[in-house]
Amino acid sequence: MRGRFDICLDGLLSGDGGAVLLAVSGGIDSMVMADLFAGSSRGVDITVAHCNFHLRGKDSDADEEFVRMWAETRGVPFRKADFDTLGYASARGVSVEMAARELRYRWFASLAGTEGFSAVAVAHNSNDNAETLMLNLLRGTGLRGICGMSGKSTLPGSTVSLIRPLLGFTRAEILRYALSEGLEWREDRTNADSAYKRNMIRNEIFPLLEKINPSFIDTLAADMRHFSQVQAIADDFVAESLKSGDAGIDVGDLLRSPHWEYLLFRLLEPYGFNEAVIGDLSILLKSGKTFSGREFRSATHIARTSRNRISISPLIEGEPVCDSVEVAGPGEYSVGGAGFVVETAEIQDLKQPVGTTVVNMGFPFTVRLWRVGDWMRPLGMGGRKKKLTDMFGDLKFSASQKKRALVIADEGSHVFALLGYRVDAAVAVPSGEEASPVIRIRLI
Repeated sequence: MRGRFDICLDGLLSGDGGAVLLAVSGGIDSMVMADLFAGSSRGVDITVAHCNFHLRGKDSDADEEFVRMWAETRGVPFRKADFDTLGYASARGVSVEMAARELRYRWFASLAGTEGFSAVAVAHNSNDNAETLMLNLLRGTGLRGICGMSGKSTLPGSTVSLIRPLLGFTRAEILRYALSEGLEWREDRTNADSAYKRNMIRNEIFPLLEKINPSFIDTLAADMRHFSQVQAIADDFVAESLKSGDAGIDVGDLLRSPHWEYLLFRLLEPYGFNEAVIGDLSILLKSGKTFSGREFRSATHIARTSRNRISISPLIEGEPVCDSVEVAGPGEYSVGGAGFVVETAEIQDLKQPVGTTVVNMGFPFTVRLWRVGDWMRPLGMGGRKKKLTDMFGDLKFSASQKKRALVIADEGSHVFALLGYRVDAAVAVPSGEEASPVIRIRLI
């Protein structure tokens, strides 16, 4: 493994290598990476960096002390930072995982700038890459998201290289090396908690895939390499086909391409437009209906249509954002970038696919983005009130899911439904009755 690691370093570090900052948590992956760097025949100048996120009480402090002692024993410089991770996540409305990522990369970039490191090394392995692939497939991140992590990229917020020298090694290979070399490491007990999506994939899904294909990690790694090659081809195609700028997108040029829907997605994605909004614009382009004078918004930009052009401009501070719509009858609607289809139907089975809501009410009604203070009496809770913020926690909503959550509004903070997930008892469709017309709402 040492020989393969050194060959990997040759490809990741340019010139004489320079000084490298090692992100070391104390877990098996980062301790193996630190040991391989320390024993490398390439003689790389290393410094160990440890982040104490203070998420596991005394265990977090014990991790810090363990990494500190490893570095001191070997005469390796040690740097550490303390973070209020939970406070940061709450203030910015992001997950704890995302908060930890932002905090550590920001600190790494600062260290690299002040101390002159040429690269920052993290200990992602081949299994981590496969887990990321599965998560991105489930989130719907498109082709770019299923290319996986690369061995070398740029550290966010910096021009310094971010390298992953263990990306070509499986977790099993890392464990064999650690045991053979008599290495010590710290175990994070939360890794066994499958309440976290990544842990669920690691602990419950991957063992099933291994039964189907014992080499599935290698297979997925090869797939990601192929996806990356396809992504490069797609990038070249987009660059050669169309460009958007201050003048916007020429609709005539766009529609002449047989792959115009993909081009539209690639042109609008950098401005924060999600698939629902881009889908609405695509439907308009296909419909042949009046095109001029329509507006489509992302969190940061607005796309306006004229006779044969789509112009893109930043949202002006204070410019109103459409956060509600009156639903007068069946059709397709969009609120705050989230799209949904409304239809009437006769149903006998109250079980509906994920993302579909059925309600026993009439037109018109208002659908809006959720607001702080919203509450409902969910079906099956005996008429007890429950705040949407608590429901988001039960449903394990991400920050982006909360931002786009839609409700059927009543008066004040009482809502009749959290679309796609929960229905208030007041508008629930009675069970055990003959089929009757109801309103069915499907998120798109």
